[in-house]
Amino acid sequence: MKTLAALFFALGLLLAGLLATGQSKSDKMYDAFVNKEGVTSFSFSKDMIDAVDIDLGDDDEKNVKGDLHRVRFMSYNPAKGNLSGEEFLKKAVGLLPAKYKKYEDDDDDSDAEIYLLGGKKKYTECHVFVKNENLEGNRFVVSFYGDFNVNDIEKLQEKGKDMAD
Repeated sequence: MKTLAALFFALGLLLAGLLATGQSKSDKMYDAFVNKEGVTSFSFSKDMIDAVDIDLGDDDEKNVKGDLHRVRFMSYNPAKGNLSGEEFLKKAVGLLPAKYKKYEDDDDDSDAEIYLLGGKKKYTECHVFVKNENLEGNRFVVSFYGDFNVNDIEKLQEKGKDMAD
């Protein structure tokens, strides 16, 4: 009986480990807002997206290419929630682990911030946090997951903003 219990325990640990490795650390950000007032979210899984090349402009060198596994989208309406739009984005960004690096944009007037996981031009995650000039307006988070190369991050930022519109 002890052997059987030990076997089930070991199997449970193995399954828990396998399930945990399939999730991103950024999922905590989305999980924190599940069923919260003012929040709407959805995702497209690998089953819906198959080896996507996203063309982000006329120049062949300015694009995102690779295998996109998942896209997540979250919008926040401050009129329906308990936080201001600015507080929502600050909390969402704060839930990303420190290993996600902020992309430093030359445009001080940009209405989006980008956080990346990966290095130089190859990434596994890209999170676009879209602000709104209207303080009462909606805020958005668009996340891209996969194995992709980005040659022009500004174009990816624009694609995230377009998805938020």
